[in-house]
Amino acid sequence: MTKRLYSFLLLTFLSQFSFGQEKNFSYGTNNAEALKSYEKGWEYILDNGEWQKAEVAFRKAVELDPDFLLGWSQVGRISHDPEERAAIFERLKKQKNRLEGWEKRLMEVYLASLEIIDSKDRGIAITPVKVKQFYQTSEQHFSEFLKYFPHEKYVHAEYIEVIHGIYGAKAALDSLEKHQKKDRELIPFLMSYQAQLLSETKQFELALKTALQLEKRLENPDLPIIPFTYGYIAFEKGEYEVAAMLIDKTLSLDPKHVIAQRLQKKIHDQLGIRDN
Repeated sequence: MTKRLYSFLLLTFLSQFSFGQEKNFSYGTNNAEALKSYEKGWEYILDNGEWQKAEVAFRKAVELDPDFLLGWSQVGRISHDPEERAAIFERLKKQKNRLEGWEKRLMEVYLASLEIIDSKDRGIAITPVKVKQFYQTSEQHFSEFLKYFPHEKYVHAEYIEVIHGIYGAKAALDSLEKHQKKDRELIPFLMSYQAQLLSETKQFELALKTALQLEKRLENPDLPIIPFTYGYIAFEKGEYEVAAMLIDKTLSLDPKHVIAQRLQKKIHDQLGIRDN
């Protein structure tokens, strides 16, 4: 009896210690509801592909805490209003020195991202030097951040995109494989991204298998992430009419799905369709 009690107490202690090791990050806000809304915004985008709902969540986060600078960076990145985005960018550039530590490093990444997004939307040429600087800063800050906060899954998702941008699809796939070998489940976005990377490397059978696993996991075909994933695979296969249909469905589910908008333009270019 005593031995069983000792074992129980030891297991309880170890489980509590393990939980304590999973450090959470506040992203620069002390408002629990603002943080919850911020994380919900990422969940909408990366788990479901729901950009409209994500925008509402990010805006709610900064409404709850107007001084939540990292929250404002996401409002700027997701905004479709060029004037609002520019105003947020200028405000954050002036206020970033209020931040310290990891908040400041993440802000450096998000400000660089915001500038690139704004340039793309305005049709301003982005120099290779600017892109290289963005990727170098992102890789450095994200990789160091994740050493301290390995369970921040949405930062990890953006980090994989950076690896892809710098080193290519094969390196990003290798990074995802290492993540899975640590018995860490991929969030839905990374399952979708894995399917996209597999299709880029012409592993179409595996890409479709991964997309099917994602669909089964989410159990909701009306989430935009589902048709988008299949649409991306079809695009890489050169099945442009099928891809067009799937991306049209994605945008009917969420007209603000920015990545689908960009892919739609590429598909239309292949089909010789002029966008108004």
